[in-house]
Amino acid sequence: MNLKDKFFLKQLFIVLGFNFIILLFIAKKYLSFLESSEGFLTKFYLIATTFSHFFIINALPFLLSCLLFLIVRRTVVTAIFNILLSSILLIYIQLDTIVFGQFRYHISPMVLKMVFGKRSGDIFQFSTENILFGVGFVFLILLLQIFFHFLAKKIVAKKQNLGIKPIFITAICCLLIGNSIYAWSDANYFGPITQTKEVFPIYFPLTADNLMLKLGLVDLEKNKNKSISTDFNSNTIKYPLKSIVSENSSKKNILYIVIDTWRYDCMNAATTPNIYEFSKKSMVYNNHMSGSNMTTGGIFSLFYGIPATYFYNFTSQEIPPVMMTELQKQNYQFEIFSSSTLENPPFNRNVFAKINNIPLFTEGDSPSERDKNINNLWLSEIEKRDPKKPFFGFLFYDSAHGFDYPKNYNKPFSPDLDEVNYLDFDDDYNPKLLINRYKNAIHYVDDLIGKVIKQLEDKNLLENTIIVITSDHGQEFNDSKKGYWQHGGNFSDYQIRVPMLIYDATKSPKTETNLTLHYDIAPTILKNYLGVQNQSSEFSYGQDLFEPFQKRDYFICGYNQKYSIIEKNKITNISPSGTLDVTDKKLNKLSDDNINYNTVGESLKSVSKFYKKK
Repeated sequence: MNLKDKFFLKQLFIVLGFNFIILLFIAKKYLSFLESSEGFLTKFYLIATTFSHFFIINALPFLLSCLLFLIVRRTVVTAIFNILLSSILLIYIQLDTIVFGQFRYHISPMVLKMVFGKRSGDIFQFSTENILFGVGFVFLILLLQIFFHFLAKKIVAKKQNLGIKPIFITAICCLLIGNSIYAWSDANYFGPITQTKEVFPIYFPLTADNLMLKLGLVDLEKNKNKSISTDFNSNTIKYPLKSIVSENSSKKNILYIVIDTWRYDCMNAATTPNIYEFSKKSMVYNNHMSGSNMTTGGIFSLFYGIPATYFYNFTSQEIPPVMMTELQKQNYQFEIFSSSTLENPPFNRNVFAKINNIPLFTEGDSPSERDKNINNLWLSEIEKRDPKKPFFGFLFYDSAHGFDYPKNYNKPFSPDLDEVNYLDFDDDYNPKLLINRYKNAIHYVDDLIGKVIKQLEDKNLLENTIIVITSDHGQEFNDSKKGYWQHGGNFSDYQIRVPMLIYDATKSPKTETNLTLHYDIAPTILKNYLGVQNQSSEFSYGQDLFEPFQKRDYFICGYNQKYSIIEKNKITNISPSGTLDVTDKKLNKLSDDNINYNTVGESLKSVSKFYKKK
């Protein structure tokens, strides 16, 4: 490489430096979306990560331009290429800060298609001022790039040593330090640092939970007792939208009974005889959907009445549901018993964040043993509870999720599998025996629930106890013939539709066929049994189930990084990368013409409902 070529490459490096300054100036907006930046470790991490992350992003035009130059050996062509790439990068980051500020989503193929695709005007309305600003900004960036190249050429002629190696070494060191700190923070649920994963664009930090555990860098006792947390006030979350006003003179007991992985067609006389009999006295909702296809979002939506797209932010700040806050305010006793741990997913850091002394795990070598244990714990606590105080109970059974029941259980569905081999599941697998084992597990849980109901009845507590029985999500056995098994893979009815009933001795039994959602349960409890006077929209996405139904054209189902928009006859999936695809309710792919961009736009706005606008 001759001296002239070396000078040109140095010129590109100087342009990189100028653009890095501009990029940092634009990217500092992301820091305003962080929930907290207090503490030395957090500040040190943010300095290292902000420098390294945006330096690497900014280095892409430089590296690609160097590669092009080594191929074509033409300075003018390479300079134009560098100007275009650098301009695109700066414009992209500027637009991304705007989009993220409005919707808490980074620019993705989905967003680009909405802005520039068909019927985009139905979703985004740009004023003349917006257009002029955009054109002006693009023109300014292009002029800056030309000026940077001119200035860099002058600097190279006067200065030979630019410190290229030390700068790159510093960036790499910051990258390693930042990722190491993030890996520790992720293992220890340290929200002030892990929050950056959602805030910074194109950011995929290192996680190493097992390594941190082996190195003894995870404080198990602190995690168990929820004390690894930073007490900071939200500067981006506004939940609820208004202060809650309540007046409750007749405090009724409230019991949530949740069967993990209970699909909608398995609430019947054969599979769940006790629940089925109890349903004859209850309000049964036959077209009920969970807020997610996984436990994370299913439980979150059940308690909060909002989509689990908020799960990460609420967890990092340990923001409890309005319902739990009201129960505490009204001096309820809490009887919380979960067969599966409350630490993974970390419901101890959101749903039950402010509830002290609840068991985070249950002893037992199998799901069925743990289910039996939580049942016994519940029955014992009810016997010795303070009768002067109302109680809130939560029973979360796991046997169906694990296809498990005791060895000596008198199973009603035969034959079934002796054991489940998940590697067997493929398109040719016959699920009949698997389904029988699944139903036997549910039948076992139903037997336990029958004892809970009987005890309440024997102690004359049913008359004053509101009981909700449902599931966190459904279960699929390749029903759609698309190779999907169990849950978490798609948002079909098999994975999100669940049984749901509400028992209230003062209300007549009925069967409701209108679409109802997990989002509706919290506002129903709050308004009818906890005396909350606020509008449901101020703290949830749901509606009061005892009021006349309002038509729903769609609802949001999913969790932080992936959710779907469920309409009557189709499902619009939004992937973690932001791409859109649409299927019918049987998961048959439809053309992009079937995507309702109006609905997609509305959903993006609705999922930012409880964020403060910057």
